[in-house]
Amino acid sequence: MNATEARLALLDQHERIRRHIRECCELAGRHRAGHDVGRELDIAVGRLRDEFSDHNQTETAIIGELLHGPAAWGSLMVDRMLEEHVAEHAAFWELLTGTRAEIAARLDELAEDLDAHMAAEERTFLSP
Repeated sequence: MNATEARLALLDQHERIRRHIRECCELAGRHRAGHDVGRELDIAVGRLRDEFSDHNQTETAIIGELLHGPAAWGSLMVDRMLEEHVAEHAAFWELLTGTRAEIAARLDELAEDLDAHMAAEERTFLSP
């Protein structure tokens, strides 16, 4: 995969994640308001988890493939960047873990944090 294909693939995944998070937030709001949408929320959160997991795997593979160069310092920088990126993603996973009520209560925070994270990636790594 070349850099342009990688950029487009990751941007497409970002857009799908944003759609999933919007759906989850809407269902979480309805759930918190007492509507019987628990099953739908569970399904939507499951899809978000799957999409986020796929994105993390794709992103890690692409970053490693495209940025590792011949210089030893380049490899060290990429390894450090990946380490930080994995830590950020682990923090997002924590927000997607727990009971339905706990997850529903945190989805707005997750949406805000995840959108800021993806926007930063788009400005720095995925900008044309």
